[in-house]
Amino acid sequence: MSKSEKFSEAVLVLRLRPAQTEAEEVEPEPWKGTVHLDGPMVPHPSFLREDDSSKNHAPSNRTTGITKEEYRAQWKDKRAELYQEIRALKKTRELGSPEILAVDVAWPPVDMIQRNGRTDDDLEVALEKYYVGAQHYLIPGEETPISMIERYGADWGLNARGIYYRHIYSPAYVTPCHNLWLPSLHGTHWSHISEDGRRARAEKFLKHSLDNERFKKSEYAWEADAWQDVFGLLREDPALAVDKHEYNTIKQNRSYVSCLLEGQPKFVRRIPDATFGLATFKPADYPDYPDSMDVWSLDRDRLESLLLHRQCGLISDPHWGDVDLVFPFAVYEAKGWSGDPREARRQACSAGAVYLDMLDNLARKPGASPASERPYQTAQSCNNQVFALTSFGAHWHVLVGYKRQRLENEYAGHEGLSKSVYVFQRIWSGRVVTKRKAWELLSLVDQIHSWGVTEHRDFVIQHLKAWHAFGKLCYANDFQYLEGQLSSDPFKEHREEHGEPRILVPVASLQLAAWVKNLTTDARDKLRDKAVFHFGEARRRDADANKDDRSIEWRCIQGDCSPAKRPGFPLKGNEEFLTHCRRVHGCSDKVIANLRHAFNELKDLDERPNEPNMRQMKRSNCGEPGPSTKRHKSRHSTAQGESDLGKGKARAIDLTDD
Repeated sequence: MSKSEKFSEAVLVLRLRPAQTEAEEVEPEPWKGTVHLDGPMVPHPSFLREDDSSKNHAPSNRTTGITKEEYRAQWKDKRAELYQEIRALKKTRELGSPEILAVDVAWPPVDMIQRNGRTDDDLEVALEKYYVGAQHYLIPGEETPISMIERYGADWGLNARGIYYRHIYSPAYVTPCHNLWLPSLHGTHWSHISEDGRRARAEKFLKHSLDNERFKKSEYAWEADAWQDVFGLLREDPALAVDKHEYNTIKQNRSYVSCLLEGQPKFVRRIPDATFGLATFKPADYPDYPDSMDVWSLDRDRLESLLLHRQCGLISDPHWGDVDLVFPFAVYEAKGWSGDPREARRQACSAGAVYLDMLDNLARKPGASPASERPYQTAQSCNNQVFALTSFGAHWHVLVGYKRQRLENEYAGHEGLSKSVYVFQRIWSGRVVTKRKAWELLSLVDQIHSWGVTEHRDFVIQHLKAWHAFGKLCYANDFQYLEGQLSSDPFKEHREEHGEPRILVPVASLQLAAWVKNLTTDARDKLRDKAVFHFGEARRRDADANKDDRSIEWRCIQGDCSPAKRPGFPLKGNEEFLTHCRRVHGCSDKVIANLRHAFNELKDLDERPNEPNMRQMKRSNCGEPGPSTKRHKSRHSTAQGESDLGKGKARAIDLTDD
């Protein structure tokens, strides 16, 4: 056994306290569990001390805006000053006994090749200790030795992004409004006759695991066996899509010294070892599939039209621009003996956080504004979750994660930290070297499979209904706008020289969703071609439904809702218009009251359509009546008359009868 494996490394945090006379000496207080800093091993919030000084920790200038070499030199000078102070106190006999505030234990990596006589139980315990990583979470501004930053910086960087791992599951860490579903081994005995099929699968899975350990096979062998033995049923389910699937996101860099987020966000690509999501369909390609709501909601063309429209931008596939594997509910990362199990955990949780963002955006009311600015569709819409599975050889972990807002004791509002938090809790782990352990893992994965094709899929389909209705409204808004702008029929098919039909689509309606700006020019051009297709397809598909549907009463042209010469953001009624102005554009109560008064005046005009010279009314430039909805049309004033609704100003618009 190597020396590093015999002894674990410990970092002591010391604080000097004044010397005490014999009369002042008291018995030391017993160690209390309530003095722990928050970390992965804290089993319950009650173990955290209420007067935790770290909550009010003042950021240190020593950890911000400096390089690794500069911080190393500063730490060396500070340590020299501390030693000098200790020697001076010791010389004057004023040095009291130090008080141990905290102990960080750094467990060494586990060498699976040189077992040195350790049993499977010993290896499992050692792997669990190493898997945890940092003993406490990131404390912004804390001055930390370089050795600890090198060891735990990656974990603390995830804390800055909002990703927290808890090694001991507790329902107390789940917010009251969130209802997590968990797989369970209770109520089912592995020797029951109903488990014959799963036990046979477990026996095959165990044989492959033992062979891989015996012959010290590479990561590829472990991953291939997992695809076949553990995830085989998920791959065969036609309602699911399982693949080694890329995901995209926007991330900030992590400061090496402070571990906080800094710099400009950048576009990143990552490919987990396995991603589990919902399959999409083209009904024409599946004639035997029942014509039901799930096929309609997960129609590939409809999802792509929501993805590309500038007022929707609903990202359903983690690989931006695709709609093949949508709204994932689980992710898997594998490492062989030459890999690092902590890295597998960090990679799986990072992917899970991206999937949680996608589900959170889906669960909110449709729109192009950031998800945090839009309310949830229902009171239960926040109940979304994902599962993260990792393996290090035969050692597996199953985690469940959910998203919430950062709390005060997690330094909410601190610069360099995310606004949201993604909590991942371990619900099962073990080394698959016995038939019972293999059965337990398969039982949990089968339950996750069943949950994915039922509750998760139903959750997605129900929340897609509002998005499809909103997307239909957005395209209808474009159609009505173009009909008023063009003298010719924009949807009349023309013939190019090579005889293919084409549709006249003005540039004003080809602005893509905001997320497209992160892609390359070639990728944007391809997506714009798809947008042209969906523009005409939506017209043909929904023409009859839109013929008598004049539900669009207002179009918001304020700010990002509509750049120059764009149709604007469609709104159905007055109350929806007022809510939009308040939530999206930050209008004050005074402005909302003025707009409501304007609506009442407009209602009077509707009731007295034959009275002449009722022409002038002050209106905000945040919206204009849609065509023929109130038998009025708006004529925009010149640029000099435009104003900023967010500041409560307005302009005059002349309303005339049709």
